[in-house]
Amino acid sequence: MAALLCILHYALFIGGEAASAQGIPVDVPTIETLAGTGTESYGGDGGPATAAHLNQPWDMELDRFGNLYIADTFNNRVRKVDTAGVITTVAGTGVAAFSGDGGPAVEAQFNNIYGLTLDAAGNVYIMDTYNYRVRKVDVSTGIVSTVVGTGSAGFSGDGGPATAAQIQIATELVVDGAGNLLIMDTYNNRIRKVDAVTGNISTVAVTGSSGAPDPLALDASGNLYFARTFDHLVHKVDADSGTVSTIAGTTQGFSGDGGPAAEAQLDTPTGIEVDRFGNVYIGDYGNHRIRKVDAVTGTISTVAGTTQGFSGDGGPAAEAQLNEPAHIFLDRLGNLLIADHNNHRIRKVTFYLPPPPPPEPDPAVFSQSFALSFMAAQGGETEEQTITLRAEGGAADFRAIPSARWIEAAPRSGKLAAGGETTLTVTVNPAGLRPGTHRGRLYIRSGGRVTAAVRIVLEVPPPTGPAVTENGGVFNAARMSAYGERGLFGPQLLPLAPGSAVIVQGVNFLTGERIADAGFPLPTMLGGARVLIDGAAVPLMAVGPQRIEAQLPWALGGEAVAAGGLALASVVVESGGESSWPRHFWVGPYAPGVFTVSGAGQGQALATFAGTTDLAAPLGFSAGSRPARAGDVLEIYATGLGAVEPPLADGMNSCAPDGVCLEDGSNVVLRHTAARPRVWIGAYAVSPENVRFSGLAPDMAGVNLVVVEIPRNLTPSNVAELRLAAAGRISQSGATIAVK
Repeated sequence: MAALLCILHYALFIGGEAASAQGIPVDVPTIETLAGTGTESYGGDGGPATAAHLNQPWDMELDRFGNLYIADTFNNRVRKVDTAGVITTVAGTGVAAFSGDGGPAVEAQFNNIYGLTLDAAGNVYIMDTYNYRVRKVDVSTGIVSTVVGTGSAGFSGDGGPATAAQIQIATELVVDGAGNLLIMDTYNNRIRKVDAVTGNISTVAVTGSSGAPDPLALDASGNLYFARTFDHLVHKVDADSGTVSTIAGTTQGFSGDGGPAAEAQLDTPTGIEVDRFGNVYIGDYGNHRIRKVDAVTGTISTVAGTTQGFSGDGGPAAEAQLNEPAHIFLDRLGNLLIADHNNHRIRKVTFYLPPPPPPEPDPAVFSQSFALSFMAAQGGETEEQTITLRAEGGAADFRAIPSARWIEAAPRSGKLAAGGETTLTVTVNPAGLRPGTHRGRLYIRSGGRVTAAVRIVLEVPPPTGPAVTENGGVFNAARMSAYGERGLFGPQLLPLAPGSAVIVQGVNFLTGERIADAGFPLPTMLGGARVLIDGAAVPLMAVGPQRIEAQLPWALGGEAVAAGGLALASVVVESGGESSWPRHFWVGPYAPGVFTVSGAGQGQALATFAGTTDLAAPLGFSAGSRPARAGDVLEIYATGLGAVEPPLADGMNSCAPDGVCLEDGSNVVLRHTAARPRVWIGAYAVSPENVRFSGLAPDMAGVNLVVVEIPRNLTPSNVAELRLAAAGRISQSGATIAVK
């Protein structure tokens, strides 16, 4: 760290010396050209970037090595300036068209490249604007492929693969900290997200019916910033609450420097960046300026640009001329890169950042203990210990802040005289905690900073009675996980659908071997164990020591779920005369999962050719297995597809009246799902006409059967991903079939 700071201060010192040599104070931002001569043309590859020709560049970004990538918009190319200042073309031939997927990016054709971004690996994502696609250049191979869009303008595809979705004149891209791709779908007035894990697309914000949103940025806390360009406004979307607020702009014009940004005028803002301090920089395109909103005061000021034109290289940035500056980008030292659009240049504003003054010692409260250890039985009494706090350097206030809900401290705050001491009681509560080791911290905050972090360790021994696993103890029997894929805000507990097959996971459900029941109606007690959902016993398929297979009631969630909303349900397991602590889970109308042969929710899907037990799997996977071909009819086994018509009792199958299915199928009642699911095979969305049936599997409780005719033109694969979706809820990734 010390070496890094030395390098940083050295770089800033050299910049300051250069400015001083020209008579410019060291604390004044200066401007220079990094690429482009000002000639609207194409040329210069292999030579210095400052001698090269660009054609109205719109966007740029640096990779982790310091190489600069430029969206050379009307040259229909992506150019790269390496750390030696040499420029080359990395994508595009210059012809405005579409071609080249699957081959070298330098041989591909693009049509107006307005936006680009890079992921953590250095792969380049290109907004191929008038081909209505986002394309990706693999950093290791140089091969280009389409990752978003079909090539036709429109809006469609939310909830499914991004390659099957439509976008419309999108102009900005950002990769978030989790690797998800955010797209400013400009003419659809939406911000859309491509999940890094599933490749599925969704809308994360609707930006309004006018104002053509363009720039997009994220800060260190995950807050999202965007501009409604033609409404001359800049907005912020809070990462925690989702609340949208206006941080800059009122009407078209130029005014407000030195005052509140929310009362200032902007003219067609097209670029946004946020530095590590939370200051927001805006490319004020129509005012030919770069403006800054101060993170602390909220005031706005101009950091670069005066009037339309070109001048100022080597001098103060605030005295230079710009010509419709488009997008902007902050480098690792906090300097600002500008796509000076109609000057056909990339320019750089260098800021002088003085080193922070050495901190002065402040009065503060410190802890004389750094770790506490506890042991408490699950469901047992709370345990407590004490620590001593002492004020040093003068009188000081303090606050005690636990990092986990099972830790409490008393008093939570107070004030000590200089040298004074107090006793703090630390209490741990094992109620609701799973067996095992739990770790947390008790932070002491004083003098505006954290002055102590006391480690808290709580050991909870295994219970003697039944216990349901905390946070995820009830989950879809096909997905085999209570959580969805990780995204912008991390994995979340998934809801479960009424009537679906579920697993209840925990300990001490049964002494001895697993017990199963194949008769109908399913019993509500097996081996002396019951599962109570919202206080009512539910049908059981099997009970083992650590796992119960059950069916959720069809009426679970009541009116809230029937109306398309969510409801909170509780689960309790009774066994051996004892009851578990209640756990909670969400219930929603749909929660699809595809069963797999492994039973783990991943790998070969339980999808058989109609009327057989042969799997649509690679040759040799099992007896009779083979890849599916166009025209084949598959029966896909799933759960969580929601209500069926006609309805039936909990724990029953579709064979009337006693649940015994006749061989000729004459007593089977076909029960259709209220909503027919969408089906994807690989990146291909199966047309609704090819989904022949969706309902209950006749001889099972809580299991769905989806019958699909295999379409033509599928890409051959032994691991084509199979996914189902209903009302925006999509089945797990990783379930596959073989297609030919």
